[in-house]
Amino acid sequence: NHLQPEESQQPRIPSWAGALEDTVDKELLVMLRDGRRLVGFLRSYDQFANLLLDNCHERHIVDKEFADRYMGVMLIRGENVVLFGEIDPDRPSGLVERPLAEILAKEEHRDATQGPPKMAT
Repeated sequence: NHLQPEESQQPRIPSWAGALEDTVDKELLVMLRDGRRLVGFLRSYDQFANLLLDNCHERHIVDKEFADRYMGVMLIRGENVVLFGEIDPDRPSGLVERPLAEILAKEEHRDATQGPPKMAT
C-alpha cells in the first residue's frame, strides 16, 4: 500500500522490550544513552518500550557515593534506554548516600578534570 510509511521511517522496537512484562510495579534502575541513571517503579510500557516510571529519582554516582534527585513521574522513550534491571531491596548496594549538593560538586569537579563518563554505544 502506497500510504504506509517506508520501513526506515517506522519506529524500531528494542529487542529487550519483551522482558518488561515481568518488571511492572517493580523498582528498576534505567540507564539512558546520555549517561543518566534513573531509579523508579515501572508502572506501564508500550509496544515501543517507552517506560512510565513512578516515584522516579535521577541517581548521581561518584566513586562509591550517590545522591538522588526526585523527578516524580517520568515517561522515557524506549530508544533512549541502554540498560535496565530490577533493584533487589534486600541486597546492599555498596554505595553510601550523601547530600545531593556534595555529589553534584564532586561530579562537576570530576567532569572538569576527567570529562564526563562515557556510555558505550
